[in-house]
Order: sequence, then structure tokens, then C-alpha cells
Amino acid sequence: MHWESFYVNPKDVRGNELVFKNEEVHHLSRTLRKKRGDRVWAVDGEGSAYEVELLYIAKNEARGKIVKTRRRIGEPVAEVSLAQAVLKGDKFDWLVEKATEIGIRRIIPFLCTTSVTVARPQKHARWKRTALTAMKQSGRSILPEITPVKEFHQVLALGVNCHYRLVAYTSPESTSFQIPKNSRRTATPKAILIVGPEGGLTEEEIEQAVEHSFQTISLGPRRLRAETAGIVLSTLMLSRLGELE
Repeated sequence: MHWESFYVNPKDVRGNELVFKNEEVHHLSRTLRKKRGDRVWAVDGEGSAYEVELLYIAKNEARGKIVKTRRRIGEPVAEVSLAQAVLKGDKFDWLVEKATEIGIRRIIPFLCTTSVTVARPQKHARWKRTALTAMKQSGRSILPEITPVKEFHQVLALGVNCHYRLVAYTSPESTSFQIPKNSRRTATPKAILIVGPEGGLTEEEIEQAVEHSFQTISLGPRRLRAETAGIVLSTLMLSRLGELE
């Protein structure tokens, strides 16, 4: 199902009406030339989608009447988290966009021994804007969480309640991706995936991950860029859980 949506802050959903603000109003009125009486879809980033009849459009605000509500449009059942080391330049922006498009629920930027860059606060704000745009473009209704930047040991602790814990690692000891297709242990399977930075994770970090019940996974015979590895591993996980069919 291809559909176009606009973002509405959950705080601006009031009974059977909602209010669009800021950039969404500009997109409604200036870009798409919507007018009173037109119907559009709105998503709140928390899983609700609303079919809305526009009541009026002003310069900085538009109001609409909710005529239909649907839940979790475009959302996978599985909750997959991608923990990716912070990358140089705008590579992490690209990663956020693509991870959102394919259905990742949570993106966890982290720092480790070989990290060569840090994430300033303005980068985190930019990543959130990128995820919001990608959510609307890809037809999702849940805005992926982008956590504050964490240390590696904090990421390992997040796997405690996950059914699948995988870490990408190029080594003879790493196994190929072997999770049975459509494997679902619970109604809502949870997975956490770890991908290191450009320089890779150290052997000590891999040992720590294994001690926390992470499985080392090979992504094939070719060396992938860090951001590519993150999307490949995410896609494999979602596919095996039957979320890309």
C-alpha cells in the first residue's frame, strides 16, 4: 500500500480533531496545495494513523477532523534494534534513513575503542529529523527511537530481553546467518544487532559480546563498509523474521 502521510505531534491530537504545525503546514498548503475539505493521512509516530478531513489551513497551522483511525500501518511485528558505531561525516544520516525505511524500531549510536568520531548534540537532532522524514516517505506509523550515544558496554546490557543477539564480525570463527526463515519464538520477537565502526570492533569487545550471549555473524566473503554492513544485517534479520514479504 502506497500512501502519503503528514506528521502530527501526539499532543496535537485532541478528541476527534488534530492540528498540523510548522513544516507540515507548509507542505500541505504550499507544496501540495491542499485546501479545506480535502482528505489526507496523518501519523503520530506512535503507531496511530488518521484519515483527516481538513477544516481550515492558516499560515502556521492547519486543523482537521478525524474520520478514520488505523493502528500500526506499515509496521513490522518484530522489534529490531540496530546498534551502530558512530560514523564519520554524513554516513550515519544515510544509515538512519535506510534503517527507518526497512523497519528498524530502534537505532543505537555508540562509541567503542576504534571510534574516530563523536556525535555532537546537533547531529542527534538531525538524525531524528531524518528518521521523521523517512518514516513518512516509507509509509510507516512508528517513528524509530534514536537513543543518546552510548558506550559499548551499555549496548551489551540492552540485549538482556532480546531473543536474538547478533554482532557482525569478520573472523573464521564467525558463522553465516543461520536463523531459520520466519522464525518467531514469541508474538513479538525482539532482536539487537551490533555493527562496529570503520576500524571494526576489537577482539576484546567481541569477547565481551560473546560473554553477553551475542552470536558473531559473518556477512559474506566481501568486505563491507560499516554503514553497508548495518543495513545488510538489519535486512537479513527482518527477512528471516518474515517482515519483508
